[in-house]
Amino acid sequence: MNLARSFVGFLVLSLMAGAVLWWGLSNGQTQRSQPAPLPAEAGLLEYERNTVEIVEKYGDGVVYVGVVTRPQRVQLPPGFEFFAPFLQMPPQEGTGSGFVIDKEGHILTNHHVVAGASQITVKFHGDPKEYRARLVGAAPPLDLALLKVEAPKEKLVPLVLGDSDRIRVGQKAIAMGNPFGLEFTVTQGIVSAIRENPGAIGDESGLVPQVIQTDAAINPGNSGGPLLNSRGEVIGINTAILTPTGQFGAAQFAGVGFALPINLVKQYLPELKAGKTLTAEEIIRNRPRLGVSLIPLSVYPERLRQQYGLPASGLMVQEVERNSPAARAGLRAPSRFAYIQLPTGEALQVGVDGDVLLKADGVPLSSIAQLRQVLYSKKPGEAVSLEVWRQGRTLTVRVVPQVIR
Repeated sequence: MNLARSFVGFLVLSLMAGAVLWWGLSNGQTQRSQPAPLPAEAGLLEYERNTVEIVEKYGDGVVYVGVVTRPQRVQLPPGFEFFAPFLQMPPQEGTGSGFVIDKEGHILTNHHVVAGASQITVKFHGDPKEYRARLVGAAPPLDLALLKVEAPKEKLVPLVLGDSDRIRVGQKAIAMGNPFGLEFTVTQGIVSAIRENPGAIGDESGLVPQVIQTDAAINPGNSGGPLLNSRGEVIGINTAILTPTGQFGAAQFAGVGFALPINLVKQYLPELKAGKTLTAEEIIRNRPRLGVSLIPLSVYPERLRQQYGLPASGLMVQEVERNSPAARAGLRAPSRFAYIQLPTGEALQVGVDGDVLLKADGVPLSSIAQLRQVLYSKKPGEAVSLEVWRQGRTLTVRVVPQVIR
């Protein structure tokens, strides 16, 4: 009997101890299995977090630009005025992008976005209201325009203008804008190249010698929007795309977009804010230059180059301005000339025995744009070293570019 009671008591104690042990283990496991609350940014890579922070901080500084262009009134002879309403073209509408640069309401965009517009409006992110804007200044050869909008100060979020001379190929590139009218779109890629302008931006004057190439998706409507780096600084203005057909600006992105370097833009901001419309002649006149007129040897027929023993490539001096840096450095103009036929059928007189510029600071020259790129990178008073071909021999000439009035 006592033995039975002892056994029962031992069994009860064992069960109670097991229950306590099971509860302790289960409770401990339950506590350990509950994860700590995660911050909102958890799950984002550092690369992604950087992009999100930039978009949240500067996205409101990107604007939607709407334009209306009214065609000229149809002029009809007397007695036919009745038909005028039927022949009048309706107003044309277009869209693009831009970005705020100061609290005064100045907005940078591309000139082709607002060219010929009779009405310009601006919309801000998250606000359906349209604000009237006006064109303050423009530089069509650079495809650059400056607008000013009258809007509440709290709407104006200025973006920081960076330093496009410090761009490195491979670094992050963030494009913001309104492709196809889709407001506030962000795409991301890298700086694919810093290259000679292939004719993507600006006009035939060649005053945009260098462009930023990116694979961040740029489409119609992105024009005028900012290209930013990983610090949120504007490094360029998204301007053009190259399509599989080889055309610039057609509506099909293929991973090759081009942006206008922001350092080139900053050079002309004071003049644009002053209300100027800059022509190619005015821009050239106010930039340091050598004081020569040049023609690339690539336009010379091969037989003509062989006839006069000219190099295969380079820039032939056609004229040297009096008292210019080139004249003081001793560069020589031709004394003999020949005529060549251009693809347009026109005849062009070219020199055949003048100096040929082969290199500038070691950069081979095959186009005037390449020379301008070197000259525009110079600090005031800094000389450029020219490798010159002269009547079959090569020499080095140092020239200090100057603004020639």
